[in-house]
This record gives sequence, C-alpha cells and structure tokens, in this order.
Amino acid sequence: MRALIALLLLGALPAAEPLPGHSAHGESFNEGPRQAAVLLPGMGLIEFPVTTANPEAQAFFNQGVAQLHGFWYFEAERSFRQVAALDPSCAMAYWGMSMANVNNEKRAKGLLAKATTLKGSASPREKLWIAALENFYREDPRDKNRRALDFIHDLETIVQEHPGDVEAKAFLAWKIWHVRSDAPISSRQAVDALLDQVFVVRPDHPAHHYRIHLWDDAKPIRAVRSAAACGPTARGIAHLWHMPGHTYSKLKRFDDAAWQQEASARVDHAHLAETFLLPDQIHNYAHNQEWLVRTWNELGRAREAMALAANLIAIPRHPDFNALNKNDTSAGFGRTRLLETMEKWELWEDLAAAVDSVWIGPVTQAAPEVVRLRASGVAAFALAQPERIGAALRGLGEIQRKEQEKSEKSEKSDPKKDEKKPGPAEAAIAELRALEAVLVNPAGAPALLEQAGVKMSAVARARCWLRLDQPAKAAELAKKFPEDLAGLSAKTEVLLACGQEMEAKEAFLAARKVAFAIDPDLPVTHRMLEWNRKFEPGSDWRPAAPVREDLGPRPALETLGRKFWAPPQAPEWQATGLDGAVVSGNSLKGKPRVLLFYLGAGCQHCVEQLHAFAKAAPEFASAGLNVHAISTESVAEAARIEDVLPPAGAVSMEFLCDPSLQAFRAFRAYDDFEDDPLHATVLLDGAGRIRWIDVSWKPFLDTAFLLGEAKRLLELPGQFPGP
Repeated sequence: MRALIALLLLGALPAAEPLPGHSAHGESFNEGPRQAAVLLPGMGLIEFPVTTANPEAQAFFNQGVAQLHGFWYFEAERSFRQVAALDPSCAMAYWGMSMANVNNEKRAKGLLAKATTLKGSASPREKLWIAALENFYREDPRDKNRRALDFIHDLETIVQEHPGDVEAKAFLAWKIWHVRSDAPISSRQAVDALLDQVFVVRPDHPAHHYRIHLWDDAKPIRAVRSAAACGPTARGIAHLWHMPGHTYSKLKRFDDAAWQQEASARVDHAHLAETFLLPDQIHNYAHNQEWLVRTWNELGRAREAMALAANLIAIPRHPDFNALNKNDTSAGFGRTRLLETMEKWELWEDLAAAVDSVWIGPVTQAAPEVVRLRASGVAAFALAQPERIGAALRGLGEIQRKEQEKSEKSEKSDPKKDEKKPGPAEAAIAELRALEAVLVNPAGAPALLEQAGVKMSAVARARCWLRLDQPAKAAELAKKFPEDLAGLSAKTEVLLACGQEMEAKEAFLAARKVAFAIDPDLPVTHRMLEWNRKFEPGSDWRPAAPVREDLGPRPALETLGRKFWAPPQAPEWQATGLDGAVVSGNSLKGKPRVLLFYLGAGCQHCVEQLHAFAKAAPEFASAGLNVHAISTESVAEAARIEDVLPPAGAVSMEFLCDPSLQAFRAFRAYDDFEDDPLHATVLLDGAGRIRWIDVSWKPFLDTAFLLGEAKRLLELPGQFPGP
C-alpha cells in the first residue's frame, strides 16, 4: 500500500477509486502477474544498473532482464513490478514491464506511459532506453520496416554512446533478429560478431539464446557452442534449456535435443508447482512439450511420447489461453501428437481405443474432430474393420455438410468473396474412401488412391499398393519416405516385399544406426530384429548411444523438476461459515469442489458471478461438485448476500468468510503490489489438488465451460506419471 500511495503522490496513477479487483494503476495493470516476485535461483549474472537507491530493487531489475533474455515474459513483468513496488520512482521498472509485453502492443504502450511520466529523474543513459521504446510505439505513418529500423538505430545509439554496455549489444542483437520479417537481416555474420563482443566480456551471458535463433533456419552448426552454453547461463529459465533443442534437432542429434527439451519441461514444472499458474500461461510451454513428443518419436521412444501427449491433454483448458479452437496450445497439441504417435508406430489397437476414449473422444470443434475421425478410420483399416471406416466417413460427411452450409451463407452475405477453399474434412474423406476400397472393393481402389494422392502419406499409399499387388508403384513411393527411423524402417519393409533386397538392406542399416533408443516392444522393433538376423546374422542390431564431447555442463535431470506436469497440492486454508463454524481445506477433502473467491456483496461483478453459479449449482451438484463462495467480508457483512441472491440461490452454495484474507493469499488471489484481493475460481479434486484455477481482476463467469472442463478433468484416469 505504501508503494501505491507513493505512486499516487507522484501523479503516476489515476486518483479515482478502482473497481474491486481492478488495478489502481489503470487498465494496462489489470492483466499480468499481480503477486510478488521473489529472487529466484538460477537467473544468471546480469548487470544492468538503473537509478535506484534500493539494492533489492536493482537485484529484481537484473532478474527481470535475465528473464527478458529468456523470453520468460510473464515472470519478467513480475520482477519489474517488484522493482516498482520497492522504488516507485524508478522509471526503468516500467520500461521493463513494457519490454515484457513485446507480444502485446496495447499493454506495452500503456505500461510505457508510466515510464514516460517518471523519466525526468532517470539518467541520460536510461532516457535513451525509454526513448527507443517511445519512438517504436509512437503513432505515425511509418511502415513496419521503418519502425523496425528506427528501433535498431536507437539501440545502436546506446551502443555507440555507451560502448561498454553489454546489455545494449545483447538487446541490439535480439532486435535485429526479432524484426527480421519487417527488416530482413542483411548479414547474420555481422550480428554474430556483435554477439561475440558480448561473450568476450560475459562468456556466460544468456544472449547465447540469440545466437541459436540467429542461425536456426540458416546454418545451425554455427550455434553448436552456444547450444552447449545456453542452459547453464540461467538454469532456472526453462526456455534457455529448450532453445539448444532447435540446434540439435536441425543437426539430427535427436538424443541431445530430447535432453534439452526434457530439461526445459522439468524447470517449467518446478515453477508451476510453486506459482499455481496453468502451464499454457507460460510462453512456449506447449511448443516445447509437443516438440519433445516429436523428438522422442524420432528416437523411437514411443511410450514416453504417448505419455507426454496424454499429459498435455490432461492439462486444464481455459477459454483464454488453452482451448481446442486456439492454435499452439496444450489441448490441441496433445490430441494431435497422441494420435500421430500411435499411427507412426502402428499401435492400432491403442489408436482404435483412444479415438473413443475420454482422452480423445468426440468434440464439437470441426478441425480436431476431423483429425479424430480420420485416425479412427486409419486404425479400422489396419484392423480390417470396414464398418468402422464407414462410420468415420459418415461423421466426416456431416462435418463437410455443415461447413458447406456455412460457406454458402457466407457467400450470400459477401458475393465478392474468393472461391471456396477445401474444407477440413475433404482430405480425410479422400483418404478413408481409398482405404475402405482397398478392403471391400479392390477393383475400384486404384482410382481412389490416385484421387487421394498426396493427401495420404507415401508410406500409407505404398502399403495399399502392396495389398493391391502392385509392387512397382509401392517401390516408387518408397523413394519418397522420410529419412528418419520410422521412414527408413517402412522403406525396408516395402522394398523387401517388392523383392529389392539390396536396397532394403541399405535402408535397414541406415535405420539401425539411429535405433539406439527405440522401445523394445514396438511392432517395428520386432521386424528390425528379424531383418538383422537376415542381413547381419550374429551381430548386435542396436548400436550404443552416441557419446559427444561438445556438450556443456548438464545437471542431473531429476534435480530440475518433474518430468511430467501434475496439479499442485492446494495450500492449507480455512474460512468461517455464516453459522460461525470454521471450515478448512482438510475438512473438505474427499470430494471435489469449486471455490469462488469473491470481493463482497458490494462488488457488482461478484454478484453477477454468484448469480450465474447459483443458477448452475444443481448441475454442479449432479456432477458431484459442491460450490463454496468465499467472501472478503466478516460473517455479519457476508450474510447480506442473501438479500441480493434469489432464495434458491442463497441455499445452493455454501458461503464462507475470510476477512483476514488468509485463504485469498494462500491461493494467490491477492495483489501483493497493491494490497488488494483478487477474484479467483478454483477446482479442487478429492485429494485436495488444484485441478483448475483462474485468478484475475474480473470474476470467471462461464459456468458451462467450467462444468464441462471439471467433468473432463475428473474423468481422466492415471494422467500424472511419476517424476
């Protein structure tokens, strides 16, 4: 509160009383982390001096800069907010918050406005940093290219006027790469040389991250040294462990890539357990996890890949940042990668069971449902079940019909609209029709296979041609198989069936070189063992894992955190019922329940939420979920809720009071920077674990979503593998 008062006195905040849950700083401060930062271990050794007399504020500023370098934007903003709480006059605290919102221009501008109001007390060097952002975000007719170049030039000015400023050089290298789509990089080597200037002074600087990005899509071999150095520069930042995985993947060093990605996952999981954040609130979390699934598949570690994909499915969904209709989320990646893994390794019984299970199951969104139905048909083909292919085709046809109706309505409303694009179901229908024909109408199958064309994988088409007794077509397609473990194994299989033993042996020997980590129980593993007896009798078919000398120091993976995500245990808490009885978290264990943390009967939005949940409470009760509403008020004050809820609503939930805000703080439903409680909605399972949580400046109102998600989460069996 002292920090808040100081900001008000400085004129940095609006004087009007904010609505409950809203920040006194203004709209831009509603979002983002509102719980206090702590000085975390493993944040590297950054030195970015700013104008402050508070040593702790300087330490948090350095931490925030390290987190910026690791693209850990949520935590970077938290660190910079802590700087502002410790020293409200520090203009660079707000510069840091703006930098942490590089992916959200509206918020970045709003946060930067605070830095502008305070920059009079900043040093000349700090004014250059603030001016660079002001220039970048100012409203004017510049195009993206000019805007990007201006930012680069402003950072160059800082480097020129302060040639010893390592951070200026590091951020300059970052920005040149970051705006490459608007201002293409003319010389990667020049940027690399700039990074060398950083590493001459600070060999352990997290700017190794930027060298990896710089060469990622050009010459990844140029980043091998930085790949070895990156994670140890700030071992507490997950993304810095992930990025070397890019380099190693491009160089087909999949064992090293998998180690890096697993390290990243473990570091994230340790942090999530402490903060109660949902995984998809972390930038690039889902990206790292789904890439690790693919990397394990490159190695043949199918069982771990399946476990991780299932773990992604088990992660709580949220309409704002983890939903099936959003790109690059755990929800979508988990389903897609699980089905891909089973198909890749020919686990047909598993695939047939998964498509109708609680893990995958039917969904209402068209795109993921197309993926599910296609997988169902592919599994049915492998298991010779044409009736199931027919059922999948009917489902796809219904999706296609609805998409066509939607398209026709759109055309009527906009006659100038471009010609129709293929619907999401079209390719799947073409493939399944061809597979169905191979089973029930071989004479008509060739034409349908030709129609499906590249809509089917080369491996699937080749196997179909073999079943149709056309080995020449299968052998020709084998030339197009991927040059990975699964592709080379399939090539061996097809070429042997075509009688091309020399070519099959060559493919097998290539596959064997990269099969050092393959699971022993896969169908392809058994085939490889037989092929080894045929081609190399008496030899050990599985090579030893590679041993390399260019890796940096690597901690034991288990010291970094859990391998898979698991819901955190709820904190200890207690509140008082309207009857004066004390209720605790321990006393409520045994049955799942929903907790609504609300800000009193005087909060209009809270009352709106209570109305919504009171109306839905019978449905929650039918699902075995009791709803408890926890108020910031005393028992006498909280009893007023009966006056604003309908009679049935007042008895459909249990009302609890927490005037000391102990429970609010325990669940992190509290703004530590402004000493105010926040809205929160929490789902606890019978074991007292947090299965879903939303902490925000506004209450969560979508009761239908939460009810559906609660049912889904609580039905998932055994989704949390061990450490």
